[in-house]
Amino acid sequence: MSEFLEQWQWRLDGWWLRQTERQPWVGWSGWHVNRWLDWMSWTGAAQPWHPFAIAQETRCQMQLAAVRSVAPPVATTPCLVTPLVGPTQLRHYAPVQNGRRTSALPVLIVNSLINRHYIFDLYAGRSLVAFLAGQGHQVFVLDWGTPGRDESRWRLEDVLEGVIGRAVEAVLSQTGAAQVHLLGYSMGGVLATTYTALHPAPVRSLILLGTPADFVRDTPLRTWLADPAFDPQCVVAVFGNLPGWLVSASFRGIKPITYTTKPWLMWLDTAERDTHLATEVWLADAVPLPGQFYADFVTTYYRANALWEGTLTIQGQRAALAQLDCPVLNIIGLLDQIVNPASAAALGEQLSPARYRECRVRLGHLALAVGRGALTTVWPTIDRWLASHAHV
Repeated sequence: MSEFLEQWQWRLDGWWLRQTERQPWVGWSGWHVNRWLDWMSWTGAAQPWHPFAIAQETRCQMQLAAVRSVAPPVATTPCLVTPLVGPTQLRHYAPVQNGRRTSALPVLIVNSLINRHYIFDLYAGRSLVAFLAGQGHQVFVLDWGTPGRDESRWRLEDVLEGVIGRAVEAVLSQTGAAQVHLLGYSMGGVLATTYTALHPAPVRSLILLGTPADFVRDTPLRTWLADPAFDPQCVVAVFGNLPGWLVSASFRGIKPITYTTKPWLMWLDTAERDTHLATEVWLADAVPLPGQFYADFVTTYYRANALWEGTLTIQGQRAALAQLDCPVLNIIGLLDQIVNPASAAALGEQLSPARYRECRVRLGHLALAVGRGALTTVWPTIDRWLASHAHV
């Protein structure tokens, strides 16, 4: 019954999104967004002291407290934490020996800036980092923390060079390894890919999970973000950092049926109830998105498609997908409604078959990381990949 409901949600969400693409008035167009931003600016509603902003934050905190009261504890795997830049931290999950040989090279996981790091350490029994550490791998996770006012000025190059670059250096320094495996998820996969194109030497292999490559094919997000009537810089001017409630609301617009009917699934699928509840904690635990980085990301990837076209330049250095010369494992969710599977699979068109491997699974975006199918397909695939590329 739960699988039937998931398929029903997926199909209805797909129907809704097709309507918004064909008839923009069904959803929010760039014109609507601009008028809303004008209202936010005129009234000061984006300011922390305004009743509207207070109400949004209060609602989010109440939702988080409510779901935490019934969900299993999240992010419970022990780790060592090292400060990086600003609010960012590097989390180290030491390998568990158990008679296994420790992997020669560490893996660094790069998550999206939109959500917390612990989607990879959701709860006991559903933790990718615990699984990989149990297989003898040295695992590091880049924790973006909670951006503040200073981080609102971060540009794309600050994130790539100043944070991811610093994290790679820290991993190599702490482990004494010559190279690192990079595992990127969603937006984090785009950043990991870009970093690898810019700095191929320290990257042994690249693992991508639900990651767009050709942004022209990444509908429906591109349909909205590339609307000429919408100026992402206006969002930055109004908000500074995009508040977590705003980012969450944007993604609810992509999957309206799933979000409104998910309580049914939670009580039908009793075997996965803990996973559903822990995921709700993670979704409710929203963080601000650095404003200028958001505008740069939308402009660079969704509008210019610069990485795909080979026109992306960071600090005078060109980054193109064709420059990737390390082995690449691309894991694609065929039911992914956040990242269009066609956009993710397009990566294979740019790379040599000798260094590219693709794994397609009938999973959605979140399920790629923590779903039931991830335990039997995605996680073992990553483990085997790391083991087979353990040495320089």
